[in-house]
Amino acid sequence: PQFLPTLAAITACVLGGAAIVATRVAVAESEPLAVAVLRYAGAGVVMFAIALLLRRGRRVKTQELGPVLALGALQFGLFGWLFTASLQYVPAARAALVLATMPMLTLALSALMGREKLTGPKVLGALFAFGGVAFALGDRAQSAGDQVWRGDALMFGAALIGSVYNVVTGMYARHLHAVTMCAIQLPAGAAALFVALLLSGDIAALGAFDARGWAAIAFLATVGGAASFYTWIWALERIAPSRVAVTITLNPIAAALLGAVILNEPITTRLLLGLVGVVAGIALANWPARTAAIKPAE
Repeated sequence: PQFLPTLAAITACVLGGAAIVATRVAVAESEPLAVAVLRYAGAGVVMFAIALLLRRGRRVKTQELGPVLALGALQFGLFGWLFTASLQYVPAARAALVLATMPMLTLALSALMGREKLTGPKVLGALFAFGGVAFALGDRAQSAGDQVWRGDALMFGAALIGSVYNVVTGMYARHLHAVTMCAIQLPAGAAALFVALLLSGDIAALGAFDARGWAAIAFLATVGGAASFYTWIWALERIAPSRVAVTITLNPIAAALLGAVILNEPITTRLLLGLVGVVAGIALANWPARTAAIKPAE
């Protein structure tokens, strides 16, 4: 019962790695905040249309709407802003290393809230996965700037927000379909980011793309957005949050491998060995347990 949800989470992170590469293409032509707005808004439109066409959506109760919208604003709004802001102070590899603390944070928070138990395989899996990212990207994570602490703090805040989302959203995902969650939360996040863009005064950046940039935006809204977010929430419906969160460590590895294919960046031995560590961590964290998987919404 854990294999398909784990595979879905892995797929989401690989697609997220591809989204990082596409984002690097798009931000070369415009502001990162504008790219994030278009990504989440486009993904929200796609998921809303799918919910209408397939009629797989589920009516949201009044008492559920507020928390679901707030979670969307946190994950697809605040998380996106913190992630983007951190990259102004630290290299991408260092940011990815800080973000790799998310599985450990998710496991600790989930245990505190009584959603799952701390077990040896889960803890070892999170540590192995973090170690894999640290080994793979350690030689690229050095930064000599005097604002490094600020970048680390911003990315750690993003990891904490992501951990809260992983734990709490599963409580609602079990009652609502992943399609419904995406159709509500993605526009909420896009709206929050749009307000931030308005306040920054860079509204013109929304149209500052050529054909290559718009192709990247289209990919970010569909494959790197709607598909990635849907499979992530689908996994959170069905298995424990920590088992999903540990796969986030694949994200920077996938981005580096895809960057080598698409952007002709080098593939190092450290990267390949780090990938082995990440895969071992995911396998350990998802070691078969005797408890049943979370029952999905009907």
